[in-house]
Amino acid sequence: MTDIERRVVDRPVELRAAPEGGSGPGILSGYGAVFNSTSRDLGGWFEEIDPGAAGEPVDGGGLDLTLHTRVIARAEHDSRLLLGTTDARTLRLFVDEIGVRYEVDLPDTSAGRDVAVLAARGDYAHSSFAFNLRTLDDVEWREDRDGRLIRRVMRMTIHDVAPVADPAYWGATTQLQRSLDEIRRSLRPAPVEPPAAGEQEITARTNRLRSIEARIAAHAVTGTRPRRRGI
Repeated sequence: MTDIERRVVDRPVELRAAPEGGSGPGILSGYGAVFNSTSRDLGGWFEEIDPGAAGEPVDGGGLDLTLHTRVIARAEHDSRLLLGTTDARTLRLFVDEIGVRYEVDLPDTSAGRDVAVLAARGDYAHSSFAFNLRTLDDVEWREDRDGRLIRRVMRMTIHDVAPVADPAYWGATTQLQRSLDEIRRSLRPAPVEPPAAGEQEITARTNRLRSIEARIAAHAVTGTRPRRRGI
């Protein structure tokens, strides 16, 4: 697997009241990942998430956790601000036509209450998710019509989702940044140099000889005599 990367999604989070009898301050929801949306500049390149990157939905639209194992929700991706986990079913993830949506039952802890207050005020206006690639072949690169380098994620493993206040994007690893020039070169194969004038004449003469030999062979089969042509 590759190193873990983080991205921020410019879609607002929502806070709903906890169900009757619930002890937490509410249910927080948002989209951790959005499909077919071009990211901001990630340092000389851009990114898209393919609709199939998270796997096919199961159980009425749920994320297939056999592909992602344990996913956690943390405010600002901070383990000290744990909000929920798929293990405890306090975090639920769904795959729809927009992207990967999450719902987390906020705990009755200082972190949970703080997140509820900040989300209600609009301070948490973004979501983020952390993921990694299963193999280096899980992405496809291309250049768009504006010459921008686009990385399309075809398969990924999601590790956590988070409400965040800072909409800045996290870029990829340093190793990837150093490979950008090589990736761009691979998308632009070096042009084949045309043969020199002398080589062109030799090639043309060879092609004419082959054409004559082919006609001779054809007439040998039919028994007719080919008409002579100059070389």
